[in-house]
Amino acid sequence: MENMYTGKSSRNPNMPIIIGGLLGIALISFGIYLYIDLAAWEQSNEEMQLNSFLWFLYDMGGKLAVAGFFGICGTAITWSGAKNTVHLRKLKKGSKRS
Repeated sequence: MENMYTGKSSRNPNMPIIIGGLLGIALISFGIYLYIDLAAWEQSNEEMQLNSFLWFLYDMGGKLAVAGFFGICGTAITWSGAKNTVHLRKLKKGSKRS
């Protein structure tokens, strides 16, 4: 396992949690933004334009389903980054012992 870390950027096992955390926070924030935007739209008489997938989610469960989808995706990405970081730390610790 001599060539496990190929480049300078791959030597930091914390990168997956950092990137996953940032993407997760961005997705959760976007879900909150959409929830607030849809709530304001429901109170107004304006016409709303959304992506067909977002319309599908809105038709199935309302604004909570749209926000929940992005919240679940953001949480999953953050969790995946944390899990990958733990795995990389174990690999790095194991390679130091050899």
